[in-house]
Amino acid sequence: GGVGKTTIAKVLYNRIAAQFMITSFLANVREDSKRRGLLSLQKQLLNDILPRRKNFISNVDEGIHMIKDRLCFKKVLLVLDDVW
Repeated sequence: GGVGKTTIAKVLYNRIAAQFMITSFLANVREDSKRRGLLSLQKQLLNDILPRRKNFISNVDEGIHMIKDRLCFKKVLLVLDDVW
């Protein structure tokens, strides 16, 4: 830890993000998934993908389906930082 992996990932993300239709950088995934759960991470991702629309999902399975549906056939850059 502490060698700058997140900083490097964020710099690369910012450098190449314009090449993708959809981008999302989710930081602290391990900690957030423990503290708030996967549903919260899914909602954060959906908000990045479709920020103007309300994404009402009530469980992880709905989130999986909606994310697959929204990302299908699109060029996506998704960075999940701090994952085991």
